[in-house]
Amino acid sequence: MLKKIIYTILLLFPGYLTAQGEFNFFINNIEIPVLNKGYFYRSYHYSYNDKIEFLFSGGFFLSGKDGDSVWANAAAPECRIEDYLPGKVGSSFTSRLNRVYAIYASDPAFGDSWIQWKDAVSIGALFYDGDNDGTYNPVDLNSNGEWDSNEDRPDLLGDLTAWCVYNDSKDSNLRVFKNISPKGIEIHQTTFAYGLKSSEPMRNMVFIRYRITNTGIVSSEFDSVYFSSNTDPDLGDYYDDLVGCDTLINTGYMYNGGDDPKYGIFYPAMAIPLLQGPPAYIPNETFIDNNSNSIYNKGIDTPLDTAINNYGPYLGNEIFPGAKNLNMTSLIHHKYVPQEPKNSSMARNYMLGRLADNSLIDPCTWLLGSVMGDVNCSDVNPVFLYSGNPITKKGWIHTHPDDYRIMVNTGPFKLKANEPVDIWIAYVVSRENDSLGSLAKVIDNCIAAHSFYKTNFSDFVVGVDRNNPQKINEFNLQQNYPNPFNPKTNIGFRIANLPDGKAGFGFVTLKVFDVLGREVATLVNEEKPAGSYEVEFNASSLSSGIYFYQLRTDNYSSVKKMILLK
Repeated sequence: MLKKIIYTILLLFPGYLTAQGEFNFFINNIEIPVLNKGYFYRSYHYSYNDKIEFLFSGGFFLSGKDGDSVWANAAAPECRIEDYLPGKVGSSFTSRLNRVYAIYASDPAFGDSWIQWKDAVSIGALFYDGDNDGTYNPVDLNSNGEWDSNEDRPDLLGDLTAWCVYNDSKDSNLRVFKNISPKGIEIHQTTFAYGLKSSEPMRNMVFIRYRITNTGIVSSEFDSVYFSSNTDPDLGDYYDDLVGCDTLINTGYMYNGGDDPKYGIFYPAMAIPLLQGPPAYIPNETFIDNNSNSIYNKGIDTPLDTAINNYGPYLGNEIFPGAKNLNMTSLIHHKYVPQEPKNSSMARNYMLGRLADNSLIDPCTWLLGSVMGDVNCSDVNPVFLYSGNPITKKGWIHTHPDDYRIMVNTGPFKLKANEPVDIWIAYVVSRENDSLGSLAKVIDNCIAAHSFYKTNFSDFVVGVDRNNPQKINEFNLQQNYPNPFNPKTNIGFRIANLPDGKAGFGFVTLKVFDVLGREVATLVNEEKPAGSYEVEFNASSLSSGIYFYQLRTDNYSSVKKMILLK
């Protein structure tokens, strides 16, 4: 409690934070200050004409192995762990370049913010290279006052994008984990969101990309790396919150466990979905290790899966044959001072979904939660705290509200020198008429966030509402994900309402063809009501090559290309 009072006092002096680099990211229902030291602080949600805190702080933990030595560091101010300083590895953290760069979609093309992005690019920010010359030079080549595809532009996502870079150069003597020295880790952070004119789910979420780079000044490779999105949600008052997770959508969440004097009867819920996990190469799971060296060798080994890195509609995406994007691998909570990570081993154990002493939780005897319904407690995975459904009261449910921090973990993966690893998460907030209603809504909105990510942040999401289905007013066939793929991929599509705007049924077919136009698969062939859908296509029986998939209804037809790469 004392540390929260101290940080609140510091927030009364804006100069303190501004000197470190801060941008008040506020465009939708969420106000979230972005600091260029790797964390967010004192964030608010706007609804019902009020402004109330939902997040005390948000950041991350990182842990790995350097040979046989295990290390961990973090940007976790609620634990007083601040191992990251502004700027690139080797730079002075006081440099004028080491600030938070913000750009709005409404900014004039080629205007001041586009020009200032040159400073961001000079320290690692991405950009769209329209003229393909390898440098960022935002010039209106045809003087028409508008951006054209052959012209450079910033890496702008959504209606507002904020970018900064920081590194783990804090001296080991000044760290909580005093035996851990800097590892030459550099992180480029992108935060983006859409404004209030967007659809309901979109204005209640903020997207965050962590681009993690091992600069190689300490080791050419860090093995067995884990990443944790670490948050300290305070849904109004801090003492009445409950934790849970949904493993099907890689999401950790917190909801209100009792009467909250700040929020009144309209209790909120917050969730942290892992949208894109790090790529991992796993012998005989993601590739056939033909030369038995446990390393994926292109042209020698046979890929069984494909990882993807989404950059957005302007920069496209990148694929990694022979790898897969890791899911959430554990979720755990810890409480304030008594359970805060006090050393690197304790932090590492939490990131593995274990207790501080490295022991596994026993769902059958755990005092803070109960396994309900007809679920056998011995069948519950102990590394995913409270993976049951609080709405239906089935599975492992948290039963003791308090002040908790959530760690959404993923790993292990490798950090090879100068090979960045991108991880995408989101902060999602919902507020309905009661606690469980807010939880149901935030889960629906997390599904919408995943759907938006799968379109490479290009196909606007209308959301999910079980009680009042969204009116779908247009047809859409989405690009398959991942693409290229091996052997499975997902295809999303939308079916519109009837011309009078009323929901109705129509006959829908979704078929796959080879390059000669021969039908090789029928994925959908039935009546379907208006709505959004996703189907899986398994091409394990087909050979590598280009294929086409076609969506057809009475009023719509569309074809897209996909690549099977075995």
